[in-house]
Formats: sequence, structure tokens, C-alpha cells
Amino acid sequence: MKVSEIYGILTFNEKVMKNKLSYEVYKRFKKTIKEGEPITKDVAECIAHALKEWAIENNCTHYTHWFHPLTGLTAEKHDAFLTFDENLMPIERFLADELIQGEPDASSFPSGGTRSTFEARGYTAWDPQSPCFIIEGKKTNTLCIPSVFLSYNGDSLDKKSILLKSIKVLEESTKKLLEVSEFPVPEKISITTGPEQEYYLLDKEVYRKREDLIITGRTLIGANSVKGQKLEDHYFGSIPDRVKYFMEDLELALYKLGVPAKTRHNEVAPCQFELAPIFEELNIAADHNHLVMIMLKKKAEEHGFSLLLHEKPFKGLNGSGKHNNWSIADNRGVNYLSPGKNKEEFLRFLVFFVGVINGVYNHQKFIRASVASAANDHRLGGNEAPPSIISVFVGSALGEVLENLKEGNFVEPKHSKTLEIGLSYLPQITRHNTDRNRTSPIAFTGNKFEFRAVGSSQPLGLPNTILNASVADSFNEISELIKEEKAKGKNREEAILIALSKVLKKCSKVIFNGNGYSKEWQIEAEKRGLANLKNTPESLKNSFADAEERKFLIDLGIMSERELNARLNIKYDQYSKIIDIESRMLVKLIKKYVRTAALKQIDMFSKFDFLNYSEYIKAVKTMEEKTGLLINETQNFEPMEGERKAFFAANTILPLMNELREIVDFLETETDKSIWPLPDYDSMLIL
Repeated sequence: MKVSEIYGILTFNEKVMKNKLSYEVYKRFKKTIKEGEPITKDVAECIAHALKEWAIENNCTHYTHWFHPLTGLTAEKHDAFLTFDENLMPIERFLADELIQGEPDASSFPSGGTRSTFEARGYTAWDPQSPCFIIEGKKTNTLCIPSVFLSYNGDSLDKKSILLKSIKVLEESTKKLLEVSEFPVPEKISITTGPEQEYYLLDKEVYRKREDLIITGRTLIGANSVKGQKLEDHYFGSIPDRVKYFMEDLELALYKLGVPAKTRHNEVAPCQFELAPIFEELNIAADHNHLVMIMLKKKAEEHGFSLLLHEKPFKGLNGSGKHNNWSIADNRGVNYLSPGKNKEEFLRFLVFFVGVINGVYNHQKFIRASVASAANDHRLGGNEAPPSIISVFVGSALGEVLENLKEGNFVEPKHSKTLEIGLSYLPQITRHNTDRNRTSPIAFTGNKFEFRAVGSSQPLGLPNTILNASVADSFNEISELIKEEKAKGKNREEAILIALSKVLKKCSKVIFNGNGYSKEWQIEAEKRGLANLKNTPESLKNSFADAEERKFLIDLGIMSERELNARLNIKYDQYSKIIDIESRMLVKLIKKYVRTAALKQIDMFSKFDFLNYSEYIKAVKTMEEKTGLLINETQNFEPMEGERKAFFAANTILPLMNELREIVDFLETETDKSIWPLPDYDSMLIL
């Protein structure tokens, strides 16, 4: 089978457009897609008609404006093409107004206080730069129109609209920096990404026996597996047949939707896997990653699995991330984060390379906050994922170049060497100038930055919005410095090198090529003045809630005060609600399962005089005391709001839950398996 023959058959792609649109309309639509030219009403009418005809040919009865509200999920309201003519005869119709704009009820979506519940009107608006696609149903299909979501007052209520603004701002600042630095300025700049999606698969029947997994997405109790990932034999191991059949089915579905799935493999932990796509323009990649998560869930269920996208479903095993491989390119195929082949290209690379590092340094707190969540907090900082301290890995070769540049010296890196294997018949392997530092939150990996702190369940919208904005702000800063040096009479190269030297003297503190897991790095980071924001409330207080920190987003026109406040309120609220749900579920598990099992075990122990089970009884008593305390604290927590509630959740509720878990996990290891009512890690982590 040729993938190329089915690729994108469920998208309104180039081939369909050429077939369904007149040449003039096609040209104007392509101009909108490539250059952002506004669509006129007459062109929209032609596109709407073509979309309807194509959709009906593909068994669609309904259409929906598909958008990304602040819940973190996707949302859609389906409307039928069915209507009636003047003679009350049924017909299919789809007009330009229906394509361009939808009107879902916005009152039930998070708004962060930007409007009252009774102010229900909201608008979806078509994003013509992301292809429309068809989602297949059991009997009929649905046409999906990628859209942004706005309030009646025009406030952004989604993740896509601010992402689009950040892309535009970064494109403009990139062109400005190229112009000031006297490098060729292209027609179009593209921000690209390829997100590596990690996930867990469990057998559906086992999953259904764990209420904590069903309700919270993670195991709230559970002693470590005897084997776990200790033997390091799962990573890149042979994919189990059952999982491989699932992956094949998944990839076929994604190919039809135009999602360029490229790589599949076992991850480090048992039952953990990864799917990685080919790089795409960021806006489309963000939409496609939503489709990947949707299709992962759908296909997992069809194959008798349950999908876990939680960042840390199992204690003691690796969490799941979404490595965001980010770069800047143009319509000529030039990657501005590629070192190039000559001095001029390398100088251009350094301008952008230093620009990104400076952006990360300037806005490290916001970058940390962009990936903050109750789930991701469990993952960040463990010896398996990037620490919560934001730093940049550049490798020794480029690190040496930057050290020289900081002192005003322009030195090109040493050429890559080939590895000596000692077997002449094997092909030569060229060694890269940078290794891969798995402990770094943001690592340069040859021609891109890998933002590794993004969580597996998180949409790409906010992390990339903040990264784009941080880099755009930095590019503008460097452009001004170069202008200043030119005004002093410096030639072009001198001006660039002086500007980069000034910036590096400030931002090189964020460069770290060592072990991000080590205690020594935490001490060193504090000496350097880098932020170590260990949980979501801390991250939010030092970014979204900080007037000075958030000013750059307002100045760049990416978010208003109201939009920032809305996101702050929603993030505090979501964090508190998740901890609240988890604490109540933990109490339920203890009352419903653990207590009964423990009492049965004590009864069993009592039949044998020679057994000393005082430690077990002590643990049960402590569990009862701490369960009562957790119930009381949860009641105290209930009426709180906003920042206070989130900090109480992080500093009081969560530590209590962790203490209770330690006790319950001890009881599990000491209780007869025939008595313990829940599947343990060893029985769950088998496919």
C-alpha cells in the first residue's frame, strides 16, 4: 500500500480545491492561506459551496466549527446541511455566513470572569489557514471547520486565537531582525514544530477496575511494580503485536486526515509508547496534535485498550510528555536555526540562536507557567523529565562559540567528526556538534529547540504562544541593539557581534549543559538567579499574576489584561478542582476498598500467635487519622477561591494525599493478594 495514495483524502486539500474551485477563486484562496489576505464574501460563497459538495460526496450530513476552548479539549456543535426551499422541499445548503462564523453558547465554557453566566453569546470564526477535514462516524460523517472562539466583546476564549497572534508577531520580528542585520528577507516566515506524543495503553478490562484511573487519569494509590522499568528493556523494544495492530490502524486514520505520522516506538516504561510526526507549520501542527489525541483515544477503545494521556499515571515509572520540536524557517527552505555551511550563514544562525536563548532567559517564569498543571507538576522535577528550573542546553561545541562571542570574538565551531567504529565495511557515522541532553527543559538538537517540559495531555497552543512571544520580544531587543551600534558608526558585522555580546553577558546564565536532575544544579541555578517554581500556583503567581512579567504579552498585542486575568483565574480554578477531585477519590478508595481489606488482613494475622503485625495495625490507625484530617481539610478548602485556594491545595491537601498514599502503598505490600481488591501495578502493566 502507498500511503501517498490515501494521505489527506479526508481533508479539503490542494487536489480537491483545484477540482472544486474556479481558477480565480482557487488563486485568491491560496493567497489567503499563504499570505493571510482577507477573504471576500463572494470568494467565501464559492468556497462554502465547494466544501458542501465535497462533504456530501464523502457522506457528510453535518458540519461543525471545531475549536479549542480553555478547557484544554476540543469543542464542536454539529449542524445539518438540511434545510427547506420555498416549496418546503428538503435540500442541502451551506452558505458563506455559516462557513465564516458560528454562534455556540459560550456560557458553559470557562471565561475566567470575563463575563457573567447570563451573557451567553460567543462566536466561532473560521481559520482558513488550517485545512477543513472530515471525521468519520458509524453511519455518517461530519465536516469540521477549524475555528477560533471569541466572546461577544471580542475577548479570546480559546487557545488558537492567541497562538495565531503570536505566530504573526514572531514572523514580523523575524523579518525585522533579518532586515536590520542585512540578511535577505523572504516573502514568508514559518514557525514549525513536530510534537512527539507520549502515551500509555492499558487493557480496558484492567482499567475499568481502577476507579482512580477512570476519574482522575492517574493511580492515587499503588505500590511500585517489582520489575517496572528497572531492566531498561522496554525502550525501543519489539512492539507487542496487539499494540502494533492498534498503531497501524491509528496511523491509517491519521494519514487520511493529513496528519504526517512518522515514528512509532516503545517508550521507557512498560505500556508506554510514542508517536512522532514530521514537522509542520505550527498552526496546523497544533490542530493535528489535537487530532492525534482524539484518534489515539478512539482507536485505543476499538482495540480493547484504554488510553492514558495523564503526565504521571504511575508512581515510580516515567511520566509522559510532548516534546515540542520548534524552529523558524522560510518559504525558500531556509532554517534559521541551522548553523549553515559558510561564515555568513553561521553569523545569521548565531543571531537567531542567541535570540531564542535570550527570550527563554527573559521570560523563563512565563515559559514555566505555560506548561504548569496539576498533572505536569508530578512529572517535572522527577529523575525522568526536565526539572522545573527552565534552562537551555547548547552542547560543548556551541557553548565554546558562545563563550567567545560573549567576549566579542567570532569563532566558527569545529567541524563534525566521524565516529571510529573499527569496522571498515560499515558506513561512516557523522557525530553531531551537540549531544542530546534528556535532562534539559529546552535543548538545542542541531537545527531546532526541543521544548521538553510540555505535558502529554497539554494542547500545543499556550506553550508555543508563550515561546513565540518570548522569542519575538527578544528579537525586537536585539534589533534595537544592532540599530544603536550602527548609529554609532559600526559596520554591519561589528554591530551584530557587539549586540550579541551584550545580550549573552546577560542571558548566558540560562545555559546549562550538565545534569538537570542533580541537587548541585538546583544550588547553582539559585546562585545564577534562575527561578525554581516547583508547582502550578507558584508558577502562576510569578507570571500571569505579575504585572511586570506579563507586560510583554500586552505590549506585543497577543493578550489583553482581561484575557490574561481570565487565563489566570481559569488555571487557578482548574488546578484546585483537580486536587479536590483527587482528594475525594482517594478518600473513597480508602473507605470503599482499603479499609475493608486491611481489617480482613488483621483478622487473618490474629489467627497466628507467632506473627508480629503491630506495624501493620499502626499503619491502619495512622491511615484512619490522616483520612479524617484530609476530609476536614477538604471541607475547609471548599469555600476558598482563586490564588488562596490553589496554594492551599498545593501546600496542604496534596502533601496530606502523598502521606496517605505512602501508608496505603505499605499496606498493599503487606496484604494478601487474595484480599487486596484493586489490580496492582504488576497486573496492570502487562499487555
